[in-house]
Amino acid sequence: MAEYTFFVDAESYGLGGFDAAALAADESDLFDAGVETVDIPTEFGSDLGDRIPVRVVGSPKGLRFYARLLGVRDPMQLEELERVIAAASARGE
Repeated sequence: MAEYTFFVDAESYGLGGFDAAALAADESDLFDAGVETVDIPTEFGSDLGDRIPVRVVGSPKGLRFYARLLGVRDPMQLEELERVIAAASARGE
């Protein structure tokens, strides 16, 4: 398992509410894909700024699945995600 924090545009993510990413997949879809947990802060309101941190724990397949759900296209985030996955794979996780 690996952990990665995606930073999602607050404006586009907020339009569908904090559960916007979950609309394209239900809990069983996430679990089947290898996603163990998703942590989305809600207690800070507008203090989060322009980007909302979405912390995801899962298998490499699960993290990639969640990145697609979120529509992550930022090359820096995708590159860092692949580094995290490679490190977890090297550790045998």
